[in-house]
Amino acid sequence: MQLLLTDLLNLPGIEVEDYTDVAGELILIVEAKTTEAICLRCQQKSCHLHQNHWYLVRDLSISGRTVFLKINRRQFKCRTCGKPFSETLDFIGNRRKQTDQFAQSIVQQVLHSDIHNVAISNGLTDEEVWSMVQYVSKKNSTSM
Repeated sequence: MQLLLTDLLNLPGIEVEDYTDVAGELILIVEAKTTEAICLRCQQKSCHLHQNHWYLVRDLSISGRTVFLKINRRQFKCRTCGKPFSETLDFIGNRRKQTDQFAQSIVQQVLHSDIHNVAISNGLTDEEVWSMVQYVSKKNSTSM
């Protein structure tokens, strides 16, 4: 475990296990500390690991370096209803390619600029930026 990077990342319940530098971009390999998850269908806890699904998501830059998180979103099998389900991670929405904190940062940049210029300065497409604006807007309206 990388304690300094875990502290720097500052995502509750997430530990940085390792890191690698690929062409100047930092890839942090992270995993959730929990050993169980709640089934979305029947709301029962399960600790029966079914599969591991690794994927990359974009996070806030560190010292001007682009950061990606290699996340293991584990899939559990519910002992009550028998169905597999993916764990919920508080810092990233389902099927999102960036952390919530990165999306929020992009939205703040859009408020002071425009979608096209924010996309260019962050190496994104206009559609990706617009998708983040919609996601953050929807997330903020449901949390009120």
